[in-house]
Amino acid sequence: MAPHIVTGWNPLAGDFPSKDDQVFELLTAAVFQARFRPDVVRKRWPNIREGFMHFELEVVASWPDEKLAELMEFEGMIRNTKKIRATLLNARELKAYSCQYGDLQAYLCSFGNDQEALVRDIDTWAHYIGAPSIRWFVQASSARSEDRNSCCE
Repeated sequence: MAPHIVTGWNPLAGDFPSKDDQVFELLTAAVFQARFRPDVVRKRWPNIREGFMHFELEVVASWPDEKLAELMEFEGMIRNTKKIRATLLNARELKAYSCQYGDLQAYLCSFGNDQEALVRDIDTWAHYIGAPSIRWFVQASSARSEDRNSCCE
């Protein structure tokens, strides 16, 4: 039986993320789409994107927990405390992985072609997201197989 992957809307229009900020944006899209209709998230994405400073990982990772209240009031934001808090926590986690590996692509590539191992690893640290949505994120952030093989060499 194949592992379950949720359907989702990709804010990068299907492009492979080449920067840490884009990986952060994809993970946040996965968090916000979990248990929501992708169309609702897509419609609100410009506001969510603005509220999270266009997913500038360095900036959002430095925000204190108190930023949650401000984000809850941000016009057009999906006002879900768990999703917003998860985005703040995930930014900090992603920043730590970026520092540890040099960038987030190196972290993602460190699992080679074993996407399920990557899903299991992300499931140990990512906040407010389950394995089906993590699989969507991994699939959305994976290069075409020929590119992935070269990144993992």
